[in-house]
Amino acid sequence: MAGAASVAVGAAAVFGEAVASADTMSVVPELPAGVPSLHGYDAPAIKAWTPETDPFAKYFRSRVPLAKRIRTFAPTQANPSLTPNPQLLSLSNDYVEPNNKVVMHPYGDSFNAYALRFWQYLDTFGSWHGLPTFGQIDAPDPHFGVVNPPNPTWTDAAHRNGVLSLGAWFWPRDPDEFAPLVERRPDGSFPVADKLIEMATYFGYDGYFINQENQFDPIDPAEALLLQEMLGYLTRTAPKGFYVQWYDAMLLTGVVEYQNEFNTKNSPWIISDGTRICDSIFLNYDWSQERLQRSHDYAISLGLDPLQTVFAGTELAMNMFSQPEDPRWIFPEGMPVRTSWALFGTDFPFTLATGDKNTVEGQRQAYVYERQLWSGPRQDPAHAGRLLPPTGTDNANPERWDGVAYTNVEKSTVGCYPFVTRFNTGTGQKFFLRGRLASEQPWFNIAIQDLLPTWQWWVRKADGSAYEGLNVDYDYDLAYDGGTSLVVSGALAADAAVELRLFKTWLPVRKDVELNLTYATGRADAESHLRVGLTFADSPTKVTWLEVGKSNSRGWNHRCLSLGCYAGRTIAALSLGFRSTTALNDYGVHIGALSVQTADRRDAPRQPRGLTVDGTHVDGDTATVYLSWVLSRNGVAHYDLFRVATGANGTDGAAAAGTPTAGAPAAPDGRQTRPKREWIGRIFGDAFVVPDLKRQGTETSTCIELVAVSPLGVTSRAARTTFNWTR
Repeated sequence: MAGAASVAVGAAAVFGEAVASADTMSVVPELPAGVPSLHGYDAPAIKAWTPETDPFAKYFRSRVPLAKRIRTFAPTQANPSLTPNPQLLSLSNDYVEPNNKVVMHPYGDSFNAYALRFWQYLDTFGSWHGLPTFGQIDAPDPHFGVVNPPNPTWTDAAHRNGVLSLGAWFWPRDPDEFAPLVERRPDGSFPVADKLIEMATYFGYDGYFINQENQFDPIDPAEALLLQEMLGYLTRTAPKGFYVQWYDAMLLTGVVEYQNEFNTKNSPWIISDGTRICDSIFLNYDWSQERLQRSHDYAISLGLDPLQTVFAGTELAMNMFSQPEDPRWIFPEGMPVRTSWALFGTDFPFTLATGDKNTVEGQRQAYVYERQLWSGPRQDPAHAGRLLPPTGTDNANPERWDGVAYTNVEKSTVGCYPFVTRFNTGTGQKFFLRGRLASEQPWFNIAIQDLLPTWQWWVRKADGSAYEGLNVDYDYDLAYDGGTSLVVSGALAADAAVELRLFKTWLPVRKDVELNLTYATGRADAESHLRVGLTFADSPTKVTWLEVGKSNSRGWNHRCLSLGCYAGRTIAALSLGFRSTTALNDYGVHIGALSVQTADRRDAPRQPRGLTVDGTHVDGDTATVYLSWVLSRNGVAHYDLFRVATGANGTDGAAAAGTPTAGAPAAPDGRQTRPKREWIGRIFGDAFVVPDLKRQGTETSTCIELVAVSPLGVTSRAARTTFNWTR
């Protein structure tokens, strides 16, 4: 069994050389190959936890702060009649990468991983995973922890979209006695609760989903009461914004007895004698209209808001698009919403699709299913709603599903300058920088996912009706920054004005505000047939169109449009428009970047400090490199990492497109040389693990560069370090 002692010993073994005397500090430790997996924690490991003794903890931190969401504004909603008050929680797996029953990687060098594209409907995301304790991943019968933190890169993406991120507690993960988890000190404090808060603070997440569900071995009633007391202590002691949700399973008697509604038996897990225990409850799935109404009324009788406190659960992992409990019962037509909503298993579209997930085509159907899950069977949030009755034997049929957009309001964090998106979805088969290919290595890393369109896809004619001639998707073959661009293709009818509504915003315009668009048509001197649309809060039924004009390049074109003439007004939505005087049957345009910014935010960040090789693993001509540096939040959106190509004379090189790197070698005529750099990673943080780095020729050392990048893409001068291929 891997308890506190094994974690501490493991950490010492892994990082032992890092604490050597000063004269040996240049020798980096030998660390495991590949990006480390997160692990779970049992009671002894939780109680003994510190960042210093938790192996690889520094590489599992989310450093992206929780973004503030903008005000709701009904006129720009896909369905203006919806109320924004109901909350939505997703309890789900993360990447669904192969073998993720026991592993949870923050990022990696594979394309076979799922990245959620629909944060805009969620208020809370819980990482439902389960992980072995440290050192147990490869065991024949691994020992699982009771608690697993959320994947930090998913926390990054969640926070960027204003969504809370929760870790998970699940019993029975641990065959040991339950008592160590609920140990209470003489002063009334709980060591496990204190450490859970400390872990969440260090790793950067927002709370826990508590699933106490041992159906076959009831907990002692006294220990069940201690758990209730501990959760109340956790809620009272945690910092502001900390969130705890309870699953409708165990009663105070220690016996699991699902209530399927909020009532006197499970309410003590939420409030007891006026003391708040948990923030909300996830109701088990077997609810009805009557049970939901009773839950609503009972919450009010306790002085609780049912839309903040009670979440009716929907079992997507098992039932997918065909649900025995109709979600419309939560949102009865013509009546107040009864409760909020919780979804279990929103990752099912990726497993439902049967293609080869290592290919774009193999993943394409998965993301069609995902759009149908969130936007409805027509993949259009403005026309959500099922086409067949909700319950049937064909539970993989999206026509039985309304789509989340049918009942829940889309939300946004686009409320300050600069707003920038390059339509990077968080996975790729290549990586591009400034429109140039920077790596041909497949990758996944949702931590660097951009803010994606609020509506996927809301394509309409001038009269508001749906337009079906154009297809919208993400393209993996061509991108401006990251792994994907937005591609619009299909047919344009003559003189048909088509709008693709993209982002919900709340951007007050000043004199110095400008909009920048990067696009490619594939033809120089070609009419783009492209417009940018602004919907202002003071006139929400009208779109103000700005013409983009002709392309001046076969590659990426850049247009800067001043918005100063609209100063004093507020942009409530951003759109793209498409119009041609003649019919076009083969129209196509790629959108590489879109930003709304002030004209004075173009400063380069400072050169990164403290770039260090923490350790390596070299296996022949392949290496894993563990890196860290000093994080700066001043004007930095993310950090990019590069390996510098070795020249024929054994010298390393300078920066790729952009400012030459400081200290780059000089050519014989005195000019700086500019050999290629290969992109090897991106993160907003202070640590990164580069897996599968290939040795070039007979090089004995490799130079790695770190560049800080501003929100507008301005790069700092590079910091440099090297590692040796021989020890």
